[in-house]
Amino acid sequence: MKDIQDINSSTTPDTTPYTTSPTKEKEFVNGLIVKKPRDTAPEWIKCNLSIKREDLLQWLGQKEGDWVNVQVCEARSGKWYAEVDNWQPTKKASSDNGPRGF
Repeated sequence: MKDIQDINSSTTPDTTPYTTSPTKEKEFVNGLIVKKPRDTAPEWIKCNLSIKREDLLQWLGQKEGDWVNVQVCEARSGKWYAEVDNWQPTKKASSDNGPRGF
């Protein structure tokens, strides 16, 4: 079974229907490998994560801000991977009506 490291080194998984940001290119987390739990794992185990410390620290050093949000996704092929979640809420237009009462 290939893991995310194999996927990153060969081809990008086709996950078009599962994307949260269709206009942005996917950004994978370098140094973070996601694997589906083994079939005999207890039900509370949702995924296995492997961290290649040097790669992940280098990748994190290139990020700005205090937080990096990550989604664990499943490609159509069934392979699991970690993708940066760049979703931002849309800003609502301000209202000139002032504060509303109860």
